[in-house]
Amino acid sequence: MKKLIFLLIVLALAGGGFWFYKEHKKKAAAMAAEQKFTSAKVELKTLRRTVESTGEVRPDNRLEVKSPIAGRIETLLVNEGDLVEKGQIVAWISSTERATLLDTARAKGADELKYWEEIYKAAPLVAPLGGTVIVRSLEPGQTITASSAVIVIADRLILVGLVDETDIGIVFGGQRVNVRLDAYPDAAFDGTVTRIAYDSKMVSNVTMYEVDVAPENLPDFARSGMTATLTFLVEEHTDVPAVPTSALEYRKGKTFVRLPAKDGKEPEACPVKTGLSENSYTEIVKGLEAGQEVLIPQIVRKKETKKNPFTMGAPSGGSRSSGTGTRSQGSGSSRTGSQK
Repeated sequence: MKKLIFLLIVLALAGGGFWFYKEHKKKAAAMAAEQKFTSAKVELKTLRRTVESTGEVRPDNRLEVKSPIAGRIETLLVNEGDLVEKGQIVAWISSTERATLLDTARAKGADELKYWEEIYKAAPLVAPLGGTVIVRSLEPGQTITASSAVIVIADRLILVGLVDETDIGIVFGGQRVNVRLDAYPDAAFDGTVTRIAYDSKMVSNVTMYEVDVAPENLPDFARSGMTATLTFLVEEHTDVPAVPTSALEYRKGKTFVRLPAKDGKEPEACPVKTGLSENSYTEIVKGLEAGQEVLIPQIVRKKETKKNPFTMGAPSGGSRSSGTGTRSQGSGSSRTGSQK
């Protein structure tokens, strides 16, 4: 008896397993039948590996020109945006003693003032380097001290970017950089890395390093303090075979693409070796050549009509109406009987 029960259990399990296998195979076949493909060509493209960071326009050498003596500005000879040369006189300064003496002479008359102006000359303020005046902070007639910056000179404008510590290892001197000013995103220009800081800065709890970029063909509208997006070119592969990344399939650590079926057979799985990826394309290092056709799998599922479980097995409208009428008649008969 026990052997018979054991045999029945084994047969039941075997039957269930066979049914499950058959259903699974049927579903797999249905999925394969529903799977569709779109074709794409292997194209020659230029793919790049880049690192992006934020930065700003800054003067390479920003120098505040201060008066060597305390006193008063008599004449200021430059304005913002003016180009100055090294050694050029940019202002005339009266010392405190000269300013007091001239004010006293002015009260005595024009001849007295002219006399002391000839005897006691103003001191010149000289530009220590050549560049562009980017700040004119004072005006003639204002009193100054030795710590007062009369003007600020910048010899040239550069880009200073902040690069994350995880990317600083692939940034190097002479590296090409694409620059876009946030205020003028359509006016892009190139630059070159000239300096990489050794000392870090903490920005929002992230370790960053400053990287100086010398611009080429800096637009005339660029101003100190403008924000920019810097794209550092790490690696570039020109005219390499590439396919849409969606055409790649991964199985057991290997990468495949599907090729069109031949002689009515199923699409062929072709192993490939990939390289750089950019946007929606991936480089094919080995396995395909330009011009070949590949398939991009697309799963198309049939829409199933969902049934309302509350309407399943419900009687038709005519039957419900009939039943209601019957109940109504029974109720009326009951009331008639009670009246009797």
